[in-house]
Amino acid sequence: MTQDTQQKPDSNETDFLRHLFVPVYLPAILFATGEGALIPVVPLTARSLGASIAAAGIISGLLMIGVVIGDLPSGFVVAKWGETFAMRAAAIIAIVSAIVCWRAPNLVVLAAGVLMIGIASATFNLARQAFLTTWTPSWYRARAMSLLGGTSRIGYFVGPFIASPVIALAGSHTVYWIHVIACVAVLIALQMMPDPEQVLAANRANEESRQQKSDSHGTRQTVTSTPANSSARIAEGSRHRLPIVTYFPILIRLGAAAGILQLMRASRQVILPLWGVQLNISASHIALIMGIAGAVDLSLFYTSGQIMDRFGRRWAAVPVLIGISVGHLIMPLATAEWGYIGVAILISIANGLGSGIVMTLGADLASRYAPGDMPGFLSGWRMATDSGSAIGPLAISGMTALAGLPAAAVLIGCCGLVGAFLMQRYIPRILGR
Repeated sequence: MTQDTQQKPDSNETDFLRHLFVPVYLPAILFATGEGALIPVVPLTARSLGASIAAAGIISGLLMIGVVIGDLPSGFVVAKWGETFAMRAAAIIAIVSAIVCWRAPNLVVLAAGVLMIGIASATFNLARQAFLTTWTPSWYRARAMSLLGGTSRIGYFVGPFIASPVIALAGSHTVYWIHVIACVAVLIALQMMPDPEQVLAANRANEESRQQKSDSHGTRQTVTSTPANSSARIAEGSRHRLPIVTYFPILIRLGAAAGILQLMRASRQVILPLWGVQLNISASHIALIMGIAGAVDLSLFYTSGQIMDRFGRRWAAVPVLIGISVGHLIMPLATAEWGYIGVAILISIANGLGSGIVMTLGADLASRYAPGDMPGFLSGWRMATDSGSAIGPLAISGMTALAGLPAAAVLIGCCGLVGAFLMQRYIPRILGR
């Protein structure tokens, strides 16, 4: 193979993904940055309104509960009015909700505002995923989805750094306006850019044409996520109004596995700081270690997509679950700060290598089982997986109260191994090889 032949796919890939930046990734980065800025402030606002530490934690958790509640309705919105409408509606709801939180006179109003921010986030995230599922060819899908997962990581990483000086200068309540400004910027970007569906349709058509030319010269094999026959699809007459009912046989297998992965991702954000506290590590050192671990996680998000597109979905899903599980299982052995650092970095490496895996699997399965009802399937898929994110912190709290933090770490690690087995067993061969 000549050097020109080797360089062409990389050039094509860069050109294809570049066209996704403005219609998909830029609004996603803006929205995630605003959300990442306000997440640490919600418990502070709750405390200022008289909430106990436990109540402040519950109100903070309403953000994720709002995401779970919003997953199914957002599927109906995207299916009926389209992805662009859904993104605009989500941004407007988030603006109103952030202002409600800023002006909240009591905990009830604050809780309602936080819940609505979660619902807006669910709608926005599903619309982004539906965009890429519809308009990205299968051979670029994992890389496109891993970049989408990376935008959330970038936003959640950058948001608190923007919030910090704002809090120092104007107080914590002002941070809600960061989310307002970010969502206004999303609306401006969506208004000023060309119709994203037309842009992405042309982008996909160009890439498929290039792919066909490549196939005709025998230089590349087409990878498809659509089954050769229609037996894998859900018949129109068997669909239920609730997608989670229609696609229950699929969601109970791979949805449960992906939900376990999301549970473990959420639990690591709780258990790592708690373990640092148990080891009597100072708060500043814990924050520094978590920051380093977050940077390691962030640096690997594109590598995940390359692994999935080149070797198959299993090569990301299974090692990620095993890696995070091993980190939890050996956590009770980390009795010194250096061991704590090692565990934090191990878990972050594993998590980073799985960036976008849940969205990629959802897109693959939607293309395979519900090509005519992608928003409906994705809403059920996201509800199943986001439930794991919502349960994770509660599971850690409950297990810690019953059996102690070391036992909680081991139990969560065992759950991850079950998830790895489910991924290995149920990822369809045609999708994940």
